Amino acid sequence: MKSIGQHILSYVTGTVVEKRPSAVSGELEVWYQNGKHVLHASNANYSFDTLHKIFQKAFKKFEIKKRNPKNALILGFGAGSVASILCDELMLSPEITGVELDHQVIELAKKYFQLDRYENLSIHVSDAAEFAQQEKVTYDLVVSDVFVDKHMPEAIIQKSYAEDLVRLTARGGIGMMNWICETKEHHRFRASMEAWLNELAMKTDMYRASSINYLLIWYR
Repeated sequence: MKSIGQHILSYVTGTVVEKRPSAVSGELEVWYQNGKHVLHASNANYSFDTLHKIFQKAFKKFEIKKRNPKNALILGFGAGSVASILCDELMLSPEITGVELDHQVIELAKKYFQLDRYENLSIHVSDAAEFAQQEKVTYDLVVSDVFVDKHMPEAIIQKSYAEDLVRLTARGGIGMMNWICETKEHHRFRASMEAWLNELAMKTDMYRASSINYLLIWYR
């Protein structure tokens, strides 16, 4: 329970609640800012800050509430931003499969973000590309938000990963892939992924969610 002073200060500067080393992500930091906990890596927000806003905007634009997905796959689950938008903000109740490689992220999510409150959540501590390759279930909503700090792993920028994402998207479903574009190389990779998705899916779209964040969208 935060004091009134801590709550007010959170809107001014924010405070670090816990730092934790991670073999996957480097140093993780839980901050209390703007009246809530957020999770950061060294150079990127992992959950409940700028990342949260990106998916809030995208879910509104692509009418996820109206689509009312019965199940969802979240690759790069983090501390649960996407799950929170689905369940707490849009008041939906899909069966959620979360995939997160960093065990420390899941431990922090349980400690500070009430992860265990989601009754319909199944968490897999696994590599996203490997999980997608092996998974057989299809989903009404597929979200890929796989980063190590602000870098996308090599396995995520491959055509085989795009093929798996589309294969796991149920007919009538929708998929989204978050992408950071800061360099010419990032944009080349994004263009390649967009082309691959366009080949594989019935319809694709691209949504610029921030100055550097793009969401690649596909429909089945």
